[in-house]
Amino acid sequence: MPLEVFEWFGNPLSDQTAAVEGLRTRAHCPYIDAPCTKSFNDGSPSGACSVLTNNAGVVPICPKRLYSESYLTLSDVARLAFGRDAMLVHPRSLSDVGPKQNLIVALGQGSGREVRLPGRRGKGQFSVDWVLCRLDADRQLQDFVAVEVQTIDTTGTYRPEVVQYRTGLRQNLKSKAGLNWENVNKRILPQLIFKGHVLRRETLCTKGLFFICPSAVYHRIQERLGDSLMSYTNLQPGSITFMWYDIDVKNGGRLRQAGHFTSTIDQVAIAFTSPRDLPDAGVYQKQIEAVIASLT
Repeated sequence: MPLEVFEWFGNPLSDQTAAVEGLRTRAHCPYIDAPCTKSFNDGSPSGACSVLTNNAGVVPICPKRLYSESYLTLSDVARLAFGRDAMLVHPRSLSDVGPKQNLIVALGQGSGREVRLPGRRGKGQFSVDWVLCRLDADRQLQDFVAVEVQTIDTTGTYRPEVVQYRTGLRQNLKSKAGLNWENVNKRILPQLIFKGHVLRRETLCTKGLFFICPSAVYHRIQERLGDSLMSYTNLQPGSITFMWYDIDVKNGGRLRQAGHFTSTIDQVAIAFTSPRDLPDAGVYQKQIEAVIASLT
C-alpha cells in the first residue's frame, strides 16, 4: 500500500512558510520542542510525523505526534484517571507549584525521569513510556497509572522521498513504503499483556494501564481481538484503557480523541490467544494435495 508523507517536521508537507522551513532546516520537532528523534538507518532525521494512505486516511507514524498541544493526550489520561481537577506538571516545574491536592507528575520520555524496571526473572529491563504519579500536598506518592504511547511502524523506506523534499520537491511523491500492521500482533499486544500483568501486582497502580494510539491502530487491535472484550466502567488494578485519536486535518491538525474503552489485561490475553477468522478446516491438506498432483 503506497503512502505519502503528510506532515513533515510538524506541519503539512505543502506548508512552505519561512517559519516552517526553519524547523525543517534545523530538523526540529515542534511537538516536544527538541531535535527530531525519528531517524533513518543512516542516522539522518526523517521528520515524518504522519502519512496519508489510501484506506486509513492520515495516520501518525511518530509517537511524538501524539504529544502535540502540550501533551494533550497525557492530560486526558490524568483527568480520566484522577478527576477533572487533576493538574499535570513536568518534573522540572514541580518546585514552582505550591501545595496542591491532585497534583500529577509525568515521569517519562523527554522529562529526564524515565522509570525502568527489571524484566523477566530480573534479566534485561523494560519501561513504560510514561508514569503519571498522583502526589498529596506533602509530595508523597498516593497512586499512579502507566501510559504506553504507540503509533505504527513502516515497512520499507520513504527516505528517497525525504531526500527529494529537501531539494524542494513536495508534491506527488508516493513512496513504496507501507504500514507494518503485523506489529499489532507481533509486538504491541504481547508487550501490553506482559506489562499489564507486571503492573497489576503494584499496590499503588490502582487504575491500571493506559494505551494511547491513533484510531487506525486501535481499529486493527479491535479487529485482532474481536468483539468479545468485556467493557468496564470503573478503572481498577489489572485494567487496560485504550484511548485513540485522530488528526483533525480541517481544524489545523489538532488532535481529536475519537474514543476510549476499558477492559482488563486478562480479557485482552484471552482474546489474543483465541484465533479468529481461521480458514476452513482441511484447506491446508487441499493445498498440499494440489502441489503433489502438480509434480506427477
